[in-house]
Amino acid sequence: MLAHSDNELLTRVGPGTPMGTLFRRFWQPVSLSSRIAGPDGPPSRLRILGENLIAFRDSNGDVGVLQALCPHRRTQLFWGRNEEGGLRCAYHGWKFDVTGQCVDMPTEPPESNYKDRLRTIGYPVVERGGFVWVYMGPRDKEPGFPEYEWLDLPESQRMVFTGLQESNYLQALEGDVDTAHVSYLHRYLHPETAPRPAVFNRGYRDFVGQDVSPRLSVKRTDYGFLYGGRRTLDDGTYYWRCTPWMAPAATYLPTTGDLGQALIRVPIDDSYTLSAGLIWSRTGALPEGPDTTRRVRPVDPGPTRLAGGHVIDLPRGATNLDNDYLIDRAAEQDKFVGIQGGTNAEDRAVTESMGDLDRSQEHLASATSPSSPCVAACSPCCASWTRAPSPRPRGVRSSSGCAAGTSCPSRATSSCCSRRTPTTCSWARRPPRPAEQTPARPTTTPIARQRRRAPLRCLVPHAHVPSRGARRRPGRQPEVSDPC
Repeated sequence: MLAHSDNELLTRVGPGTPMGTLFRRFWQPVSLSSRIAGPDGPPSRLRILGENLIAFRDSNGDVGVLQALCPHRRTQLFWGRNEEGGLRCAYHGWKFDVTGQCVDMPTEPPESNYKDRLRTIGYPVVERGGFVWVYMGPRDKEPGFPEYEWLDLPESQRMVFTGLQESNYLQALEGDVDTAHVSYLHRYLHPETAPRPAVFNRGYRDFVGQDVSPRLSVKRTDYGFLYGGRRTLDDGTYYWRCTPWMAPAATYLPTTGDLGQALIRVPIDDSYTLSAGLIWSRTGALPEGPDTTRRVRPVDPGPTRLAGGHVIDLPRGATNLDNDYLIDRAAEQDKFVGIQGGTNAEDRAVTESMGDLDRSQEHLASATSPSSPCVAACSPCCASWTRAPSPRPRGVRSSSGCAAGTSCPSRATSSCCSRRTPTTCSWARRPPRPAEQTPARPTTTPIARQRRRAPLRCLVPHAHVPSRGARRRPGRQPEVSDPC
């Protein structure tokens, strides 16, 4: 479990908080490009990291993201007019361009230069990959733009979408790196007749049912960490599902072949999250199928009023807590859970219904502790949990699952190529030799059972308080008996 103070540290994202400061040091996708109206069109209301914002496209087609309130009398710029190169406040006509500079102040005398000295808060914006990206941190520390492999693909090779997650970002992110739950929450009881999404391994439905207690491995990388869950199949081969986590809240989900799938969790505030996702093809147009053409159907394409009263132009999904996610108990003859709306709705149901989660009340086990590396890695120091890499087991060979230039979690080599981050990893075991010829070989065991051989350590000592009973030695990092 996580101490209450650490839980508060990791989940509060407003201005001035440690996690809020960390998120502001990264470029964040805040809207679909298609959701921002055309030149001189109506503005769009956003809320990101506890700040109310307004987005608009000016006469030249450039997108601006400004503080939602006019700096004059603090009225909503949403009521204003988007015209002639700027957004004009409805109250007194003051106009601001996409950078936040005041360019017109008609209520002042002609000789006044006050408009030249007035700016509202405006953030740097980049429009790429089907998203509008914003950097909200200090200007002198602005990082380079992230070069994801899918950013410059043509629209025929990618499908982008955004959705409202009615929970803290960390609850959603923990589910993204939890491979154990797919054996239950997303399980079909008759896998041979279940839908087979193109983005998944053809045997995925069957594999996750053959072994419901995957063995977990975590490896630290330059971008965050690589997390893998190994399942032993009935024929003795291994099925790996690997998920790279990229700071601060992005994951590449397990896929197969030339397809990729990613999710980026952007905190709206402490209680809501914007989920930006996409599916893409590396080699050609996306194949036709329900997973590559569907969209989350909103209840109402109009705006959503959040619990605090602020309105954002991001609709709720058709399945939500108010209608019990349209759960159909009769459907549980074929599926483990009868929630309607696919895996997205199933994930939202279990995380949104948690409410404001206090992790000090959790009781985690070895197969459900992948969130522990995620929790630690989301700390202000971006620390992650890891263990010393074990040597590659003899007699284990790679199959064709890994992307070029990458490594599987059981290898001792270190990094995964940032140009093509792995999204799936399959390993197969050779048929065993006769017993008298079979040498003893090391195996990859769960993280929780590796403590005596390679105890988990905090890579940044001050980012975690060791559990009770852990001993400190001068000049050494504390050994932690339980990462939870």
